[in-house]
This record gives sequence, C-alpha cells and structure tokens, in this order.
Amino acid sequence: MNKINASLLLVFLFIGNLSAQDINTAKLDSFFNTLNVNNKGMGSFAVSKGGKIVYQKTIGYSLIEGDKRIAATPETRYRIGSISKVFTATLIYQLIDQRKLSLDTKLAHFFPEVPNSKLITIGNLLAHNSGLGDYVYASGDLMWITNPRTKKTLLDSISGIKPLFAPGAEKRYSNSGYLLLSYIVEKLYKKPYAKVAEEKIFKKAGLKNTISGVVNKTGLHEAIPYRFASPWSEIKDIYFTNVIGVGDILSTPTDLLKFIKALTEGKLISAKNLQQMKTAGPKDDLAMGFMVIPFYSMVGYGHAGDTYGSHCVLENFEKQGLMVAICMNGVSYPINDINIAMLHILSNGPYEIPSFKSLSLTPTQLDNYVGVYSSAQLPLKLDITSNGTTLIAQATGQGALPLDAFEQNKFKFEPDGIVLEFNPVNTDLVLKQGGQTFLFKKEMKP
Repeated sequence: MNKINASLLLVFLFIGNLSAQDINTAKLDSFFNTLNVNNKGMGSFAVSKGGKIVYQKTIGYSLIEGDKRIAATPETRYRIGSISKVFTATLIYQLIDQRKLSLDTKLAHFFPEVPNSKLITIGNLLAHNSGLGDYVYASGDLMWITNPRTKKTLLDSISGIKPLFAPGAEKRYSNSGYLLLSYIVEKLYKKPYAKVAEEKIFKKAGLKNTISGVVNKTGLHEAIPYRFASPWSEIKDIYFTNVIGVGDILSTPTDLLKFIKALTEGKLISAKNLQQMKTAGPKDDLAMGFMVIPFYSMVGYGHAGDTYGSHCVLENFEKQGLMVAICMNGVSYPINDINIAMLHILSNGPYEIPSFKSLSLTPTQLDNYVGVYSSAQLPLKLDITSNGTTLIAQATGQGALPLDAFEQNKFKFEPDGIVLEFNPVNTDLVLKQGGQTFLFKKEMKP
C-alpha cells in the first residue's frame, strides 16, 4: 500500500521548444486509449499551453459496483493527496501578505504543546525542516489513518513524537507540519479550513469542481479509488478529515491548472511570496510549498499527491508555457511512466506507445510456480497461487496482487514496481523492488 508520496515524480529527458510546437493530440489519445483498453489506469488528464487548456482526456470509471459502472467525466473529482499542501501554503502566504503572520512567527504562539514549538517557525513548517515526526505513520499501523480521528487525537499524535532533528538542521517531508499550518489557518480566520479555502482560493481562481473538508464517498462526483486485481477492486483509503489541508482536497485536472495559473498571475499571493514558495536550495527539490521539478534542459515546479488509492501530479514549466495535471483513481501502470509518456509526446520527442503484451501461460505452466516462499532477509512470506489464467502473489498481511508474465519465469506487478524472477529448478525466487533484491526459497510440503 502506498503512503502519501513525499517526493515528486522526477524525470530527466530532453524537451525541445515546446512553445513553438503543436501538441500531438492524436498520439496522446492513442496512448490513453491503450491504457484504457488494457486496464492500465483510470483517471483524467489535462494540458495547458500559453495559459490556455489545450488538451483534456478522461478514461475509466468513477464508480464500479458489481454490474454498475459510472464513466468518469471531466467533472469527476479526484482526491489530490499532497497537492493539497500547495493550497495550504497559499493560504499561509496570503496571511503573510496581510501581515497577520511572518516566516519567523513561532509555532509556540499557536501550539505550545508541540515539541520544539519555541524554536519552530512558520518558515520551518513550509520548508519541511521543522524536525517534527510524521503523525500519519507514527503508530506504525498503516490503517490507523483510514479510520476517523478527532482533532485532539491528531494533535496529541504530533506532540507525542520525539523530534527527528533540530529545526532547520535537516529536511524531512512532513505531513505533521502542514496539518499544523492548516490548523493555524483555522485559528486566525476563526473558520473551518474548507470554508477559508473556498473563500480565499476556490472562488478567486474560479475552481468550480474543487472542495475540501468532506469525508470519503461524498457522492459529489467523487472518484472512488481502485486497485486492479482482475478486475478493479475498491481500496480503503485515508479518512480524509484526518488530513485536512494535507491531503484531503477533491479537484479535477482542469481546476488544478486554473489554480496554478491564478497563482502565477498574482491573483492569490504576491510575486515575492510566489518566488519564495517555489524556490529551493541548490541540491534540494523541496521548496516552501512547491517541489522543484528538474529536467534535462529545464526546471519547473509543482507537486505530486498520493493517497492509498489516488495518484496525482501537477507541474508548471513557466519558461516553456507548459502545465500538466494528472489525476487517477486507479493505476496498474506506474504514474511516473504515464507522466514521462505525456512529456515525450508533448515535446514531439521519440516515443513508442507500449503494447502491454504479456506471455500467455497454461494452468500447468503456472502451477510450476505455486507455493509458499520465505526469505531470511524479510520477516514475511509470499503465497503464490494461480486462478488458472493468472499468477497471484500475496505477502503476509497484505492484499493479493495479480502478476503479468513478461519473460520466461519472470512476472511483474507494475503499479508497485515489483518483479518476481522464479527458478523452478532450484525452487526459489528473487523479488526486486525499488532497487533492492530479496531471495525467497520455496517451502517444502511436509
């Protein structure tokens, strides 16, 4: 299960003079149609060039319940995860513009019970260098955040975590810092975060399909999150009022592009604060609200957002006049690869649309891999089963994952970057993920 992603999707490639080229919409359509027919993703995509939205595409469904399926539309709203932090940073910079806050204001003024609050500044919270531990995962239970928690419980969780480092000494992506910022917004305006965001951002930027502060399954055109497991199956996601201003906002790709356009045009905060918001250190991708996005020949800024079931990207390359927004409620093909594909096509660079062909194995062939595998490197077992047409892997305490055969004895689960390489002769397998390799041995039946 994916956490809220702390790092933006970084890709390094050459992009030509985008402002002088026409967008190959036919190739973009072909790419997304290929994803759709191969069950590789569900979501919405939008591109802005020169300040105008020039491309939109929606694939898949916002709801799947048995035989009932509701196709996603351009108005379908997706949980944008940590892109919500950009909205929170904007509200804080508005307060700075109004001189109700400064970057040097101490956290102790609002939450003296938080460790190091007399040393932590608003600037530290924005820049992810407060040293506060992450309340979302502090309990060690990934499902803790999927159930309702009171505001007091969330604050107690932050206050109960020992600081990771002195304020300003290091940088560590912090959900806790942005939850505190959202609560500071509420204290200063004496209104719920959602109401402030609506008045100060959504209405000003003309965001008609963006809302905050609502629980899961609102019925307001909300895309329900799914994992592809032959077929799509619903994911229990974060309980979103636990992450107000951190990862709760519902929006659409076109609204996200309108939001970032309003920011760059000075409709929401001053030019000085926008510059602060998107500037990071020389070897740092975490700015003070945005993340820096480096490319081979250019640098943009934006943010990524992942909940347990939604996956989004928002990026702006000002010099090239290009903005891209991706919102997905189902992925079985890495969103980073989708982002890279879009940028290749947008730059008119060489790009071959994947065929997603896989090996077709008989039930007898699949049976060669079935069994329980254990590893001396990891405290879990892998239960490998077959439904006759597909090999399925399930780690201890985790959900079942359908595997695609792509070479002899090699299978993959693309959404999580998992590759399993079997050796039927030696009855072992190698699991590869995130650049790491783990050896598993098949347990012999007694």
